[in-house]
Amino acid sequence: MSKLKPNTISIELQIDQDNEVMDVEVEYNLSVTMSEDQKSFYVNVVNGLNSKLKSEIDTFAKEGFFIKEISQLRALADHMVSVEPYDDEDDSEFTIDFEPDEELVEAVSEKKNGHKIIKFNGKKVH
Repeated sequence: MSKLKPNTISIELQIDQDNEVMDVEVEYNLSVTMSEDQKSFYVNVVNGLNSKLKSEIDTFAKEGFFIKEISQLRALADHMVSVEPYDDEDDSEFTIDFEPDEELVEAVSEKKNGHKIIKFNGKKVH
């Protein structure tokens, strides 16, 4: 008889920090009244969880890192908005200044090719 409540899946991760090893134990207790299709589905879920946890733990760690970073960035953005509301009129922090190269300025002012800086041959190239 399982110690788990009916319709419960339990995952236990045991970490051996000295040997950098993790052991995964997955238990489940599915109700006797559950249909065979449901039981089969959840047994497959248990097997999939066990497999993924054993073979792709780094993927879970990376996902957790991204979630933590997004949460921190969100908190920072929320703080910035609460401290100083964003002003659509003041985009001075978000501008890009374009400084053309001197060759470009000369080419534009010379107008050797009419109003074009680069002259293209009218023939189609395939």
